[in-house]
Amino acid sequence: MSLEFHLNAQDHLKVEDFLSREHSGVSAIVLHTKSAKHQQGAADAAVDKGIDVLYDPRTERLDAPGLTLDGIPGYTGEPYDLAVLASNLGARQKLVDAVLDAHPDSVTMVTPPHFMVRDEREGMLNLALAEATALHTDLPVRPVLTLRARVNQELINRLARDYASAGISSIELRFTPLGGENDGIQKVRSAFAAADVFREQGMRVVLGRSGNVGQAGFALGHVDGFSVGLGQMEHVNHAGDISRQNRPPKLDEDGKRKGGAWQGVYLPGIAATLSMKRARALLEHSDVRTRLGCRIDACGQSLLGPLDDYRSHYMHARAAEVANLLATPEPWRAKRETDRLTRAIELRELVNSSYRADNDPQLNTRTLRSLVDGIEEERTSAVA
Repeated sequence: MSLEFHLNAQDHLKVEDFLSREHSGVSAIVLHTKSAKHQQGAADAAVDKGIDVLYDPRTERLDAPGLTLDGIPGYTGEPYDLAVLASNLGARQKLVDAVLDAHPDSVTMVTPPHFMVRDEREGMLNLALAEATALHTDLPVRPVLTLRARVNQELINRLARDYASAGISSIELRFTPLGGENDGIQKVRSAFAAADVFREQGMRVVLGRSGNVGQAGFALGHVDGFSVGLGQMEHVNHAGDISRQNRPPKLDEDGKRKGGAWQGVYLPGIAATLSMKRARALLEHSDVRTRLGCRIDACGQSLLGPLDDYRSHYMHARAAEVANLLATPEPWRAKRETDRLTRAIELRELVNSSYRADNDPQLNTRTLRSLVDGIEEERTSAVA
């Protein structure tokens, strides 16, 4: 296991082409909730390369109202009452059936319905949904657990034991909020410690929707892999997702929905994904262009490489970072990751001081510094 890509509705052609040519560092793709039927080509390319294919049901959004929930399996028009769902076996089975029916035939692992876990009851509800799913499929089942970033240790211990006892061999953990640019070291430690508990129970753990935090956790051996979208889904903020699903979509003059999900341009030098406008301004500046950009594949043949095809660039840049870690002996991976993050901090500070327009926000370095400090602590402890 290593890097997983979540597909947006329009990503599949680029993903198919990328996987058909190169896939080092990539272990899985996750098909889009509402557009999976159009993503068969990407799924076929993944299977051909021995890469797992999953499906994202997004049921964690269904216990709150929203204006964009049509097409999510199990959606009934009304929010789920999780207390009622916990007590009603028939209702749970109906939801499980809806999610299984929505899974394309091309998947190699099944994702059960899941909800945000705030307390023990909701933790046990997620476990029951995972067990019910496993009883109705011959494929491996990989549950998703969305937990508070600073989760109760007793709950983590119980969930890890119970999932392992249920025969679950791999799991995706999402901690909320986590993975933004302002995370402190205590929050990062808590997430890594929780992942360790599940791994100690014999499970393979993926840190879901987690960019720099996920890569650092992978380098340190706290997780077996991590996932991102293409220019998005690099952090988890469940409350923010729920808030956005209640906002009416922006429509054009013909009443059609404008735009789509935000996808940015990944600049490896600063380990950050920026808007197209800001990335262009930096890459057009000859002072810093080569220090921020990319030389892989087509990016090496263009002065503005990452901007020309930001999806393909995102995949080959992220995959190359993970492939480099995989090619590094495990005892040296932490140092390699520290070097990457330290360079990113230095370049972010350079951009902030000399290459930032007045209306551009500062590039925050708190999360990167937390990761560097955490890695150094673990390295010191390991040799003490």
